[in-house]
Amino acid sequence: MKLHCDITLPASKSESNRVLMIAAYGAFTPDVQNLSESNDTLILKEVLRGLPPMSFLPRDVGERESIGGNPQIIDIADSGTAARFLTTYLACHEGHWLLTGTKRMCQRPMASLMDALLSLGADIKYVEKEGFLPLQINGKPLEGGKVSIDMTQSSQFASSLLLAAPMWSQGLEMEMLGDLSSLPYLDMTLVMMQHFSARVERVGRTIIVKPTPYQSRPFAIEPDWSAASYWYEMAAFSEECEIKLRSLKVPELVEGPKGQHYLQGDTVIAEWMQQLGVGTFVDGDDVVLRKIPFEKRPLSFDFSQHPDLYPTVAAICAGLNVKATFKGLDNLALKESDRVEAMQMELAKLGSCPIHFSAHNDHRIVMALAPLSMLVGPASFDTPEVVKKSYPDFWQDASFLPVKR
Repeated sequence: MKLHCDITLPASKSESNRVLMIAAYGAFTPDVQNLSESNDTLILKEVLRGLPPMSFLPRDVGERESIGGNPQIIDIADSGTAARFLTTYLACHEGHWLLTGTKRMCQRPMASLMDALLSLGADIKYVEKEGFLPLQINGKPLEGGKVSIDMTQSSQFASSLLLAAPMWSQGLEMEMLGDLSSLPYLDMTLVMMQHFSARVERVGRTIIVKPTPYQSRPFAIEPDWSAASYWYEMAAFSEECEIKLRSLKVPELVEGPKGQHYLQGDTVIAEWMQQLGVGTFVDGDDVVLRKIPFEKRPLSFDFSQHPDLYPTVAAICAGLNVKATFKGLDNLALKESDRVEAMQMELAKLGSCPIHFSAHNDHRIVMALAPLSMLVGPASFDTPEVVKKSYPDFWQDASFLPVKR
């Protein structure tokens, strides 16, 4: 298949969700360009819109008693980011809340964040199984202070606390414990906090946030590099290609304060794909993907900092028949699906025709498997619509794929 197309990628939901939280803590309407229309961002936006304005000053006794009654139910469906970010937000937002989600979301870990919030004086209880949603939250103003957080399972636990910290009277001094997984997402949080006037510094495993409230500033959200990975995959499977990805910054130019990558760690896909026959070229403000020569040889990839790229790279290596060693897979069982198990199960179907893939209720599994139809012919999915979680227009943009939907 020869591919010649211009693609406008979806906006980064990771950046979008952080902007929404910063604006909520700062009590201002976000001045933002290109806010994501993904289901994850829409869920968070709708929840925040339905909550009363936040106050960081304690109410008197009479006012507190008037808040009583049944808790307000906050259902974040399958959004892991919303679950983690809203747990802290509701914990320091006066009111009574019941935070819950889908069956799968109630199987995803929350204990590290809960332990940290409890040590800061939050009033939260598990409703069913310890360590997981649903949570009963009795919100009240928190002061901040010193805390430690285990980063092994998710960087979202740390980001959740950090986003609130500029509004706390004592700020926050956070020590990060365990394996530092998904650090690019944590760095994204820090850089965006700084953009909105927060005073935050990371030195090794310690992050210090001063009690300096956020200030409203314009912010332009970048196209999503995780979504770009699926176009790299389609480029890899094409006979020839000229795929233009609009307004995508090339990695070499993505440098933030003190040399940090700004903002998305998944820019690494451009470097990785040079080993798999796809080159990244600058064309004005855009990026163009073209085929380049490559030597088929055993490769190695570490997904500890880039977990969302695992399904894509696994599918590419399978499609190109490239042997590869994958590292940093421990946390992939904690995502929307057990992504290692899901990909093994679905890639085992290659060779049959037509192929009916299971989505495993996971947007990234679907988008990683769909381009394989370029090589193996017609395919279908049980729930193709799950792509709306991060890339609502995926099927429209990739309408040339021989996938029934």
